[in-house]
Amino acid sequence: MVSLRHTLAPAWLSVWQAGRALVPGPAGAFRILLFHDVPPAERPAFAALVRDLHAAGRLISPKQAEDMLSGTNPSRRGPPPCLLSFDDGFASNVQVAQDILDPLDVKALFFLCPGLMDLDGDRQGQAIAANIFDGKRTAGDLRLMSWRQAETLRDKGHVLGAHTRDHLRLTRLDAAGLAEQVGEGARLLAQRLGQVPPWFAFTFGDVNSVDAAALAEISRHHRYCRSGVRGLNSAKTHPLALRADHVELAAPLAWRRMGTEGALDPLYRRQRHQLDQLARMARGEKL
Repeated sequence: MVSLRHTLAPAWLSVWQAGRALVPGPAGAFRILLFHDVPPAERPAFAALVRDLHAAGRLISPKQAEDMLSGTNPSRRGPPPCLLSFDDGFASNVQVAQDILDPLDVKALFFLCPGLMDLDGDRQGQAIAANIFDGKRTAGDLRLMSWRQAETLRDKGHVLGAHTRDHLRLTRLDAAGLAEQVGEGARLLAQRLGQVPPWFAFTFGDVNSVDAAALAEISRHHRYCRSGVRGLNSAKTHPLALRADHVELAAPLAWRRMGTEGALDPLYRRQRHQLDQLARMARGEKL
């Protein structure tokens, strides 16, 4: 059954694009697109999205994104470019990188949970169901990438980031729990990969899944923190409050493009403001 939002998406997308043609977004801004597992049935949609963005010159690497956040990357005309990111470290991400990203020399961000990667067999499946899916579904045959596969991604120029040790919701943890999930997770990644990654993405991504205490702990180990709150990023965006646009690959084309074009941004204005406030509180900055 087609949902109402999917039915209305083409009309709203047209209105949004017409408005953006008249009033472009800020110069030097970019989007981070957010994906999780990419099963075989959704790979054609993902491949088409990547090809279209690549042909339009709208894909950037993590390094280019860092330069834009620092204000050292020259401003560019046209629609904002996009950085691809993948949460949780599913094994399917490795195949997607090999078959779709690498042939186009597209570099992406992959956020890993080292504590779950160290589990094997049924234990990992149970942890995926309990932690990543929050007990709402089983893992089935889903598994996470191995350390060797993660190292291969790194060696091909992709960037690996932290996603807590065990994919726990940070707002449920006390100070010791935060140190374990963030600090120990960073240590395990450094032990395996040679350095603490500058990038972190907090689990579940919404503003109710992070607080100032969690962001303060994150800032002790990482330079950037990516959320799941929709919106543009630029040198004016707080590095602990980076936005991301989840793309539903199983949805109709117009709805997918709503994510890549920012047509849903107005619905998340309040959440962006709340996230910015939390980031400033974490750093003891003026609100």
